[in-house]
Amino acid sequence: MLCGWKVDACFRAGIKARTLSGCSITSTSKNNGQIRQIYQRASFLHSRSSNLTSPSSARHAYAYAQLRYLRQMTTPELRKEFTEFFVKEHGHTSVKSSSLIPHNDKSLMFTNAGMVQFKEYFRNPAVSPFKQATSIQKCMRAGGKHNDLDNVGYTPRHHTFFEMLGNFSFGEYSKSEAMRMAWRFLTEVVKLPKDRLRVTVLASDQESYELWRDQEGIPEDRIIRSGAEDNFWTMGEGAGPCGPCTEIFWDTLNDDLGEDRWLEIWNLVFMQHYRNDQGELENLPIVCVDTGMGLERLAAVIQSKENNFETDVFAPMFDGLHKIMTEAGLESSQDINATPHKKIIVDHLRAMSFLIADGVIPSNVGRGYVLRRIIRRALRSGNQLGFTKPFMTELYPYLLESFNDGSYPDMVARQEPIKDVIRQEEEIFMSTLSKGLALLEPIFKQKDLSGAKQVPADIAFKLYDTFGFPLDLTVLIAEERGWTVDLAAVEALKEKQREQGRASWKAGSSLVLAKAQEWKEQGIFPTFSGYHRDMLTGQSSTVLAAQSTDDGTGDMILSIEPCPFYGLGEDTALEEDLLCMHKGFKLTTFVDAKRREGVAAHHSATHLLNAALRKTLGKAIMQAGSLVEPERLRFDFTHGKPIDQNQIREIEDWINSTALQSVQPVIKEYPLQKAIDMGSIAVFSEKYGDVVRVVDFPKVSMELCGGTHVEDLSKIYPFKILSEGSVAAGTRRIEAAVGRAASQFLIEQDRMVSRLNQDLKSYATSAGNGLDLKVNKMKDHISDLSRQYGRLLEKLVKSHAAPISQGTIDLGASLNPAGKSGVPVKVHHLDSDIQDQEFYSKKANWLKEQDPEAMHVLVWDENVLVTLDQKQFPKMHAGKVLKALLEQVGGGKGGGQPQLARGKIMTTTTTTSGSSPVERLVSLVQSS
Repeated sequence: MLCGWKVDACFRAGIKARTLSGCSITSTSKNNGQIRQIYQRASFLHSRSSNLTSPSSARHAYAYAQLRYLRQMTTPELRKEFTEFFVKEHGHTSVKSSSLIPHNDKSLMFTNAGMVQFKEYFRNPAVSPFKQATSIQKCMRAGGKHNDLDNVGYTPRHHTFFEMLGNFSFGEYSKSEAMRMAWRFLTEVVKLPKDRLRVTVLASDQESYELWRDQEGIPEDRIIRSGAEDNFWTMGEGAGPCGPCTEIFWDTLNDDLGEDRWLEIWNLVFMQHYRNDQGELENLPIVCVDTGMGLERLAAVIQSKENNFETDVFAPMFDGLHKIMTEAGLESSQDINATPHKKIIVDHLRAMSFLIADGVIPSNVGRGYVLRRIIRRALRSGNQLGFTKPFMTELYPYLLESFNDGSYPDMVARQEPIKDVIRQEEEIFMSTLSKGLALLEPIFKQKDLSGAKQVPADIAFKLYDTFGFPLDLTVLIAEERGWTVDLAAVEALKEKQREQGRASWKAGSSLVLAKAQEWKEQGIFPTFSGYHRDMLTGQSSTVLAAQSTDDGTGDMILSIEPCPFYGLGEDTALEEDLLCMHKGFKLTTFVDAKRREGVAAHHSATHLLNAALRKTLGKAIMQAGSLVEPERLRFDFTHGKPIDQNQIREIEDWINSTALQSVQPVIKEYPLQKAIDMGSIAVFSEKYGDVVRVVDFPKVSMELCGGTHVEDLSKIYPFKILSEGSVAAGTRRIEAAVGRAASQFLIEQDRMVSRLNQDLKSYATSAGNGLDLKVNKMKDHISDLSRQYGRLLEKLVKSHAAPISQGTIDLGASLNPAGKSGVPVKVHHLDSDIQDQEFYSKKANWLKEQDPEAMHVLVWDENVLVTLDQKQFPKMHAGKVLKALLEQVGGGKGGGQPQLARGKIMTTTTTTSGSSPVERLVSLVQSS
């Protein structure tokens, strides 16, 4: 009888040899000849499996014997093979991955499947520019309804970011063709053993059942019928295309995984029905096909890995992390285990990098908050591994190595701004993390909480609300200690805060908003007529009005058709000075034309500024927000460092030069995807409809935009940047003025220069402006004076002056735990004419250094400063001592650190002697 341990030993040897050689089993190399012998031995053992005492050993023998038939492929090879299979062999159009931000889908936070960018074609196949397509779509499941964030690192296959292989038909091929192509790819191209594949079908879908059985020859016992909850796909909860699906599973032959022994690798959806608002199914005249297969899962199968994290997708990042940790002394060169924290780091590095590349910036709301959570979860795991300084950007080159086939060129082109955002977020969170841990540690040590082991809701809420500490991190830290967090109570505190915010709203405003929603549901959408200049004044319109109160004092909401007024948006100031002259149910509208012209000029200028920034700083920069007003514009964009004066000058020169060329905009509407394919720039935070408006300044700028613009770029001349600075981690802000506003600014600047020239007696000459020379001389003079002042201040600090009073003072046991009968104290009266707070602090430190055995009290006017040496008085606190002294001399306010504290004596306090603050302190020391 053969023993199971012999089989297992044989397989372990085979795996090790195969790993060391790095070659295919079908190779003729000497090493692989040895490997082939090992697997032949495994096959022999499998043939004798009926005699094995361990069923699992028999399955393992069978599994490893089959490895000789698997085609060994890297992830880049899988991408290539999949695309070429559908493009070259089956005539599909290769469509590049869309953004992680689904611009054409208001229901999703992130693109979470390959079919998202094709939704409009599934609804209306006739408008599709291609009948069959294939794509490798980057996906994110870390927010909204589809959220795998909390599972990452603790399961074999959950990820935040992943790639989805897919093929799609918009009425081109049938269910049988879709199934044949999928089966051929898996069994003939990838060469997966057919007997380790299983399929599921909808229980009522007899057609799919028979196709798998008769067309592909799958035995009936490998075709599993399932209910609608598993094998019927719908596009959300409302009306829309839907239909049965069939899934292909891989048998891992590992019973230890429980239900996860069967790994779903491909899902084929047949959109043959339409579900109406009543939930009834209607047959569609055209059947569409939508399939999806996770690249990481398929790679794990092909590369014979039980865990996605063991594939070549993640190997370079694990190698990089191991190298960084070894160099930092955080693990030995032999410690290469992929722990959950390491898995979280490499997974989240991919997610954060791709999100930033697509324009998401860390913030406290929406997509930005999800990104911040991802970054901070990774940093928390880094902290658990021993990292105390930023380290994520050091891993970025290893991320690029995992995509070395050029599949995502933007990740290379935008690597610097991506790393800048991550680095700045790391630096911010390192401080936040220490504050959060400092607040939580005492909680874990509180005896009254040790029984329930639950973090108080108010503490968890404070961490979230005050320090920006993600609630899930608080839960994670608590769970590591065996504690819990009352999430319901925390949510109640959040809701209470929201209610307090809502309470400040007028009650009538809610009614107005409700009416607006009612009109929207009724299809009342005013037509915007403000694009046409001749419609800005004297236009006759119909008005629909509603008021929030019956007495005529509440807010009013109007629907004007047509409407020339531009509503308040995220980037445009609200129209002001609007005049409506009522004529029954008719009114005449007037728009402040001068104001509208100013807004339009600054709006067009933001488009040129965006183009100029991309031209000067690189195409990696992305718009992160904007505001246009009649007198200025504000433009936020992703960039990790300040723009220098040369770059600012280059931006201004290019925009002004372009403006003088008198370019006229070409404004047209296009289907969203066509507009994107044309090269139109989209803003990630915007929600776009199926048809979009494209504002094209030929050879200058092309963006998706619904705003008003100038008829000629000469209207934005001159362009002047007013300021440039940072507004958030990895985000810069430029404020600028154009046209009349810029001219007025430049005139005021010129007048200011004239006044300075006059005051400083500097004059412009043929050699240049003498003002520069004067200012530079003044700066040098100021620097010289500053150095002289510093030397004099140092002398004053070290000047010897006897204390005006000295002795001992009894502070009591609470302030002097050491228990000495009296504490030596010296009172020093300082010159109050020195208006420099740094002098007093330096004087206190110098006195303490000269005489550390005494506590020093410094007084000038009503100010008092206490300093003591912590080595001499280790259990005393200067801040507490100061407060006690203030109480004894008549009151005051103050506080500080253990070694240094400052405060003020109340000057209005009256005493019987009418003494001054200094006299009262002297008297206190003498009386002690």
